[in-house]
Amino acid sequence: MADNTRRKPMSESELSAAYTKASYEFANTSGWRELLSLADDFRLLDTYKDSPQMVLKCIKGASAPAYREITTSFEGRDDVTVEEYREAARVMGLISDYMDARELMRVYTVRANILTYEMATDILSNSETDTEAMGRAVEMLRTIKTFRNSRDLLERFEKHYFDTVYREALHLLENGKVYTEFDEAAEMFEKISVYSDAKEQAAICRKRANQLRPKTKKAKPEKAAAKTGDQATRVKPTRRKQENTEARQKKPKDETVSGVLEVWRDIDKRKFAQFLLWLALFVGAIVFSIQINKITMTWIMANADLIRMLCVIAAGLSAVMGTRAFLQMLTASMRKKLAKAALAFGQKLAKPFVKAVTKLLASIGIDITRRRRLGGRDEKSIVHTETETVKKKKKRLKNELKWVEQTSNSARVRFIFIDYMIHRIKNGYKMRYSMTTAEIGKEIAIEPEEQELFRVYQMARYSGGRADDEISDAKVNELRVINLKKGSAS
Repeated sequence: MADNTRRKPMSESELSAAYTKASYEFANTSGWRELLSLADDFRLLDTYKDSPQMVLKCIKGASAPAYREITTSFEGRDDVTVEEYREAARVMGLISDYMDARELMRVYTVRANILTYEMATDILSNSETDTEAMGRAVEMLRTIKTFRNSRDLLERFEKHYFDTVYREALHLLENGKVYTEFDEAAEMFEKISVYSDAKEQAAICRKRANQLRPKTKKAKPEKAAAKTGDQATRVKPTRRKQENTEARQKKPKDETVSGVLEVWRDIDKRKFAQFLLWLALFVGAIVFSIQINKITMTWIMANADLIRMLCVIAAGLSAVMGTRAFLQMLTASMRKKLAKAALAFGQKLAKPFVKAVTKLLASIGIDITRRRRLGGRDEKSIVHTETETVKKKKKRLKNELKWVEQTSNSARVRFIFIDYMIHRIKNGYKMRYSMTTAEIGKEIAIEPEEQELFRVYQMARYSGGRADDEISDAKVNELRVINLKKGSAS
């Protein structure tokens, strides 16, 4: 794809070469992705020859197949990702003049925002979310600042995220012993460089890491040979040196060995020796307690139970002290990673048990799950999950808008449409959140007056400020009567 960031003016020869290449590719290209890429190439040529007309030709040639492929690929799918929706919205924006591509661009953008919002709030509402996951959620909210209450959530959780990362990095800085810990602290401070004095703290961490980093030995300069004239020739290494050098270069690097060496370099050697000593004592106590019955000494046979009890106590004590020495020999970052791995392993083991208990309690009418809350209030929507009962669905349905608060005809039409959809859902209509307004209309707008309601609603939603001039007061009253009739009928 063309590099749209390049703005350096091209010479006449460069323009001619680029135009000739793009024209040749246009004549031999049929794929819509290639055509859109060529549109960017022609756009970079500005007004050279018929480049503007070629841009339009590329977009026109790509419009129908792009529209068809994207809309077809999304039909009946519930697993569309955020990236797919973003890319589809981008393409629909490029072919915005084709059919309802402009409307689909808005729809796909909204769906991508919904998925991003849901993923971010799922992470932030989980009490077991770690700092790394919280950072991903904050980045998601930054991409949808204007969607729903994303700005409020971002302001709240971004500060909490910055505080958490800052505390963890500061702990590494104050308690670090090896250069890798200071490097990690510097990276954490650099992630939140705009927060407080994080930038200055990152520089301090880099400085300490460089002070502790092992010094690399400088290569010895080769001996100079006898000079002839003003030019100096270097002595060639002997054949054996050449073979040794080639053998070292050809020898593959074992990443596992290098990882073990790096861990060995970072751990506390004195604590490691203590750990081995306690481990040997633990193994010896266990083995001695097992083999005690085979010893034929009279005193040991007479006091076997007491000795066995002392061996068990010694094994327990050595296990505790050995574990303590093992944790102390690790660096702070190693202990943190080990704790995360142990927690994940424990959760994996406990998950089937928790699931079984939850299912057992649910079978006798006890629901231990709790409704997810954000900032003390529930997120409401007219979209429902498949597991909700009809009674719960009806209870959740409520139009929080007020008719007297609507200041324009387009806003009044949106109010009427929401009220109409609430009536239909209360009467059993199952609406999937992935459906567009046009798809909903095809399913439920059977009568002409209902079709008119959907048509005017789409105008009010997607036409911006122009809709207020096109929608008259009489039309609003007509739609309101339709909605009241449908509501009374239901």
